[in-house]
Amino acid sequence: MKLSTKGYAANSPDRNEPSLKIEGGSITMRGVGFPIEGTDDRGFTQTMHPGCDYIFPGATYVIEVPIKKGGTQPFTKKHFTKTK
Repeated sequence: MKLSTKGYAANSPDRNEPSLKIEGGSITMRGVGFPIEGTDDRGFTQTMHPGCDYIFPGATYVIEVPIKKGGTQPFTKKHFTKTK
């Protein structure tokens, strides 16, 4: 899984990755054109929508997975192995 600083923003070089790891617990969805499922290293999950900002309190990192159009299933597995 790729570590990213720009996430799935339209101008990000990582926008076509199946999942991304974002350091910290502050996520902006400004510039992202589709919903993302975010799961932090403590197991907290929330659906993030374009144009909004999100906080994952106390998170070291957040795993982002795009959600398919017309459904709620992400492109890849919803469960991740905790890494350090």
